[in-house]
Amino acid sequence: MKITLLQLTSSDNISKNLEQILTLIEQHLARQTVGKRTRLFIMPENSLYFRVIEGEPLQALKFDSPEIQRLQTLCNEQSVDLHFTTPMEDKGKVWNASVLLSPNEAPKIIYKKIHLFDIQLEGQKPIRESDFFTHGDEVTGFEIEGIRFGSSICYDLRFSELYQQLARNKVDVILVPAAFLVKTGQAHWETLLRARAIESQAYVLAAGQVGEHKTTQAGKTASRFTYGHTMAVDPWGTVVECKAEGVGCLDIEISLDLVRSVRRQIPMSDHRRLK
Repeated sequence: MKITLLQLTSSDNISKNLEQILTLIEQHLARQTVGKRTRLFIMPENSLYFRVIEGEPLQALKFDSPEIQRLQTLCNEQSVDLHFTTPMEDKGKVWNASVLLSPNEAPKIIYKKIHLFDIQLEGQKPIRESDFFTHGDEVTGFEIEGIRFGSSICYDLRFSELYQQLARNKVDVILVPAAFLVKTGQAHWETLLRARAIESQAYVLAAGQVGEHKTTQAGKTASRFTYGHTMAVDPWGTVVECKAEGVGCLDIEISLDLVRSVRRQIPMSDHRRLK
């Protein structure tokens, strides 16, 4: 299966974010040949709405939001699956959630972020996702064409117990849509992604936000920066594709034969002793 990761520079303008996404996907598909087209597009965290000013009210979307309906139309017309992560309102609560759109099916939330990002780096303002989002509490996944996907989002990456459960669920691919800060990205991003792939013996696909995210309010401009480095890591822990900078697309071919080969050589699932 061919999968395409999108690296975005989203903002708090949902309409502009949607246009960025549509343009990237439509242009990428137009360059592909029949039989070698992308089946699944994966977008980073905050793909449709990126809050630039910490503490500002969130703009959460719903399934009937026009932006989601427009993406569903693209999905139907192009016969592709779309995976995006953005603030979503569901059952009276707001979640940092991953949504899967499949051709001619109803949109569905497939994962709600378990570990919310409440941190304060030295010399920077605190960030507190839990002031606005509800914690998820379920380890989830989905399947396309016989490939089993496991779900996680950004800050989840630091909590190995989530990935141990995904490994027990025998997923083939783990998704890590993210908006990593530059400082922590430089220190930990690749190391954590490779570790998760090695310990899970699965592909890890991490679509990231990148660069400067700007907004202008009351005549004043504010901005935040994210690390980028959208990355695909194979089950052996090798970085097979990386887009360090700039908005764009990154293609990866998933091989279940490679997953099986790694697990056959080092049968970790047969050796686990702790639960």
